[in-house]
Amino acid sequence: MSSSALNPPPRLAARRNRDRSDSHSSDASSHASHESHSSHSSYARRHPDRVPPKPPSINRPFLGILAVLALVLYYHAAALWLFTKGFLLTRVELDGRNSCFKQPSQSWSTPTPPSSFDRPALAQWSRSLDPHTGQGECTLPETHSKAVLLIIDALRYDFIAPIPPISAAHPPDGSPTWKPDPHYHAKLTLPSELHAMNPPSSFLAHFLADAPTTTLQRLKGLTTGTLPTFIEAGANFGGMGKVGEDNWLEHFRLKAIRDGARNDSAGLAFAGDDTWSTVFPSIFDADKTWSYDSFNVEDLDTVDRGVEQSLLPFLQRNHPDRTGLHNGWRLLVGHGLGVDHVGHRFGASHPKMATKMQEMQRFLRNVTDAVDDSTLVILMGDHGMDERGDHGGDGELEVGAGLWVWSRSGFGKTGLASDVHSTLLADGPTYQLVPAFVPFSPLPSPPFDPKGHRSIPQIDLVPSLSLLLGLPIPFNSLGSIVPELFPDPDRLLRALRINAWQIKTYLDRYSTESSDLAPFATELEDLWYQAVEADARLAQAASGSWSKLPQAEARRAAALAYQRFNRASLVRARSVWAQFELSRIFMGLAVLALSLVSASVLYAGCKSGLVTLLDTATELGASAANPAPVERMARPSKTAAEYWQAVHASAIWPAVYGAAVGCAVYGAQYAAPSRSLRLSLLDLVLFGSTSVSQLSLIISQRKALRSLFRFEARTLPSGKALQVLGIAIPVLHAVLFGSNSFTVWEDKAVLIFLIAALSARFVAGFGAPLGRLRIRMPLVAAAGIVLARLAAISRVCREEQAPYCRPTFYANGGEGGTALNSPYAIAASYVAAYFMPSLLSMALGSSKSNVGVAPLVLNWLLRPSLLAGAGYWLGDWAAPSDQVTPELRSFIEWATRLVARADLIALSVVGITFWIFAPLCLELRQEQAPPPAAAPQPGSQLSGQGSSPTSTGEGGNKTRVSILGYANSLGSSYLLLVSLVFSMLYILSQPAGQLALSLCLLLTVANAELGDCERDCQIIFAQVDRQPDQPAPGAAPSTSKKGQPSQPKVSPLVAAAEAASGPAGGVGDGNGGQASASATQPMPSFLETSTLALVGLLAFFSTGHQATLSSIQWRVAFIGFQTVTYPWSPLFVVANSFGPLILLPAMGVPLLCLWNLAPRPRGAAGGPMTLPLTLLRTSLGLVLYHALLATSCSAFAGLVFRRHLMLFKVWTPRFMLAAVSLVGTEVALLLALLAAWQTANKVNRVFGTVFA
Repeated sequence: MSSSALNPPPRLAARRNRDRSDSHSSDASSHASHESHSSHSSYARRHPDRVPPKPPSINRPFLGILAVLALVLYYHAAALWLFTKGFLLTRVELDGRNSCFKQPSQSWSTPTPPSSFDRPALAQWSRSLDPHTGQGECTLPETHSKAVLLIIDALRYDFIAPIPPISAAHPPDGSPTWKPDPHYHAKLTLPSELHAMNPPSSFLAHFLADAPTTTLQRLKGLTTGTLPTFIEAGANFGGMGKVGEDNWLEHFRLKAIRDGARNDSAGLAFAGDDTWSTVFPSIFDADKTWSYDSFNVEDLDTVDRGVEQSLLPFLQRNHPDRTGLHNGWRLLVGHGLGVDHVGHRFGASHPKMATKMQEMQRFLRNVTDAVDDSTLVILMGDHGMDERGDHGGDGELEVGAGLWVWSRSGFGKTGLASDVHSTLLADGPTYQLVPAFVPFSPLPSPPFDPKGHRSIPQIDLVPSLSLLLGLPIPFNSLGSIVPELFPDPDRLLRALRINAWQIKTYLDRYSTESSDLAPFATELEDLWYQAVEADARLAQAASGSWSKLPQAEARRAAALAYQRFNRASLVRARSVWAQFELSRIFMGLAVLALSLVSASVLYAGCKSGLVTLLDTATELGASAANPAPVERMARPSKTAAEYWQAVHASAIWPAVYGAAVGCAVYGAQYAAPSRSLRLSLLDLVLFGSTSVSQLSLIISQRKALRSLFRFEARTLPSGKALQVLGIAIPVLHAVLFGSNSFTVWEDKAVLIFLIAALSARFVAGFGAPLGRLRIRMPLVAAAGIVLARLAAISRVCREEQAPYCRPTFYANGGEGGTALNSPYAIAASYVAAYFMPSLLSMALGSSKSNVGVAPLVLNWLLRPSLLAGAGYWLGDWAAPSDQVTPELRSFIEWATRLVARADLIALSVVGITFWIFAPLCLELRQEQAPPPAAAPQPGSQLSGQGSSPTSTGEGGNKTRVSILGYANSLGSSYLLLVSLVFSMLYILSQPAGQLALSLCLLLTVANAELGDCERDCQIIFAQVDRQPDQPAPGAAPSTSKKGQPSQPKVSPLVAAAEAASGPAGGVGDGNGGQASASATQPMPSFLETSTLALVGLLAFFSTGHQATLSSIQWRVAFIGFQTVTYPWSPLFVVANSFGPLILLPAMGVPLLCLWNLAPRPRGAAGGPMTLPLTLLRTSLGLVLYHALLATSCSAFAGLVFRRHLMLFKVWTPRFMLAAVSLVGTEVALLLALLAAWQTANKVNRVFGTVFA
């Protein structure tokens, strides 16, 4: 809002004293000279009329709004805590161990068959198969006494799969051809070569990982055979990430010690990813463990070289580094990270990936050449990677790891088991549960087999390895043995029987701890007894004189029945593995729903007031001698301090009572006869305090809620439609989450909503009351539309959006697997870095606010910082180039780290500190006053300056002292802080993201400018309603036909505009009087706040993010550092991911309120400024938008789609994003309001402005 009669500029001392007599002035001058060394306090006591009193403190109103926002944050944090504890999945972690005391035998025969095959007889006979109480087996004789387990992180299946010749990739029918990737296909060929040479000694397969595809979760699954969940709650939480469940590594260590290994060593060695040291801190021998940092994605070679140098001396007898330490080993585990780091750094398809694959080929060949017949070699990927090198989700490429198991001597005694294997793999019911062959898009048909690629779940490796190494299967494993690893039919059936017994034992124990599997109990029991019956019939055939063919058929049927039971157990457990706690889900949703209503009450109350008992002066009996008495009366609040009193009375004390009720309910739980529902004390206290507090607030302040449904009295002709649109957009956005497709394509929906909001405001601008506004408003709205559309060009695509989405964030659109930044984007980011300060200067120049410290900050702090941010990514792009020498590469890397550190320190320390203590963007300018005839005419351009004419010299010549920047002194100072925060996000964003972020910042400023114009229109229309016939102030009187002076005929709109704005920048009339105006300052509309929220969401999607784990840009963790450095690396990743979504809109809220808002000096017409309530109302509007999205996501994910197939792929990540954005936005708003408070403090000290 430009300077106006509402907010006149301060009167200078010369102007206030210009009517004093010459003697008075002379006395004053003489006194000043005589008392030149007296203190200021003494001078103030002697001449109180000449020294203005100290401005009143503004702390109380700002503390009040901060307290209200903190209360809303508490509501939402408690709601999300309750909902998350019930929704993010848990499972019971059993601490059972598969204790196997029986020695395995080379041959085993079934017990005597039962006399009948009814259910009781089969149950009795099955007890004889129990490995603990009957004659059953718990493991098999080992086929290998030693093992080498090599994990290549992110090794995708097609990296090791056999690739046909190029000619085979060209089908004769002319269909689209498939071409192998030149950088990762047919590079690591040793597995496929040895598999082709001797198939019985090799097993090569697609290795299906369970999401989330993170290393820690995958290591747990690969060693325990369990399925992952988001939260694992159970009996053993010895350490963060530590495996507390039964696992085959622990069994292997015990067996090695029992078999006669040295007392001080079990012969277990490890080298590689330090995640293993977290998961298994005491499994490997201390003197045979070499761990390496797993998060330094910039380092492509250190871990791989460490694995090779540490493990090869164990295998190669002539290795120069071999010592006595390398003798007597039993298990070698190596976990290399080079392939994963190349993917994160450059993408899957890059020349450095080919180099890394060739390194892995050489290392693997050294291993296979050195092992003996008693050693089993296992090569695997813990997960895959997408074409950008990312992982973490459940995309096809992320879960599609590779597995190769090989041994010189094969996998034990061979037999005629091929027909049994075929039966097991092709069995219809089993295939429907877990397909043995799956398609894999990087290896399509043709030229590959149309039935797909051999595939096994990762957890199937656990029982298979256990039995091959002579170990019991871990107690909690749900995997099934791989049939190809048991070539002998008899041994295959024994393995399936042991596997089935272990799974049944686990399920029986699990059913005593949880009712998750109760719906499938009958189905699983029937399958179990079918397997027992088939086994009993095999025992009958073996004990009789049956021929070999019927016995083979009976053996095949028994194997098939056990396999069906094993697979059904896995599938049913996976479907209900999660333990949703509906009580906490409903409690969380209830608090979230109440928070929408309570926040709406608080939002409306900022404008209409909240009713409570307040001190009120009554005029009854008042006189000059007796001031008006003060009584406590129920009335609406008018100031922020009174507003907080109302909130305190309506919500704070009820929260305390609600917490007490929660404590009472917690105690009553133990007196209740049923203890099925157990809620913690924290859960009940949070639910009681938040629900009672919000209900009390809603009921006591229900009148404020009604004002939400009232339209503004006078606004733009299309103002009512804009108000409806402001509410409709967030509601429609929230409804989108009821559809899988709309949720996936949310980035497009956000752009549509944003352009719709700006387009509506574009059209509304043509109804502005002044020609100047009718031009300016559509132009600003049109510029916003262009900025939004340009920002949306940068994007990354979700897996579900293929093939209709083409990513543009990375070079070449991300095609070919590249994750490199485009050199064109880097060049454009330099251009944006150079011109962004100039564009912000232009925005300040429109209100003549580009004065004072503004040019200094923009030109000498912001521009170098932005250029440094662009320069960092230029060095990041140039350093890995093959044309760069190693010496130059080291220098570039050192220089980029130095630049990044200097930039971040300059912004966070120097820049922020300077802003806190810097003066306002003001400049005093003295110039010749215009003659009276030059008074501005109605409808003249509003000025961005305040001025006061002063008399100088004996001749009475008048000069005018102008305060440049006065009209926007609040907004200009705050914009400098916004620019510094933007610069921090700039260096933490990759080049395409820097461009999108720049456009979104300009869009944020455009939104503030457009909102200011819309509020100008509200003021003008309000003046028309109050004084439709008042002439324009400052207009020269005219003469009527009778010779009498008369006022010129002026349009009521023009007159209202002049009354609202005041001539010459709001000085008032020519005699120093002030135009009358209402003390009420218009507040930003909900449509303005919705636009701001959409800008934040657009910035999130345009800076290379999606609501998926795989879109997290981990490489920003190394900005300024060579390795992971706490706490900076996590903070950088968080700022990169959520800064555009959270910080940009939150910092934009005060900008929306302060932009072009001129201070109101103390004593001016209109009284104190209600800026604190305006800030709170606008902040609550942004909170309401995100709270509505979070409530919608929670409701759809927790109630409607709780058992949907796409729950964890679509709705759970979106809920997590909504929860983080809601809480993060509120925290960021608290910081933004603190900054607005500091800005108001500066204005208070300079102009004495009072904020209430």
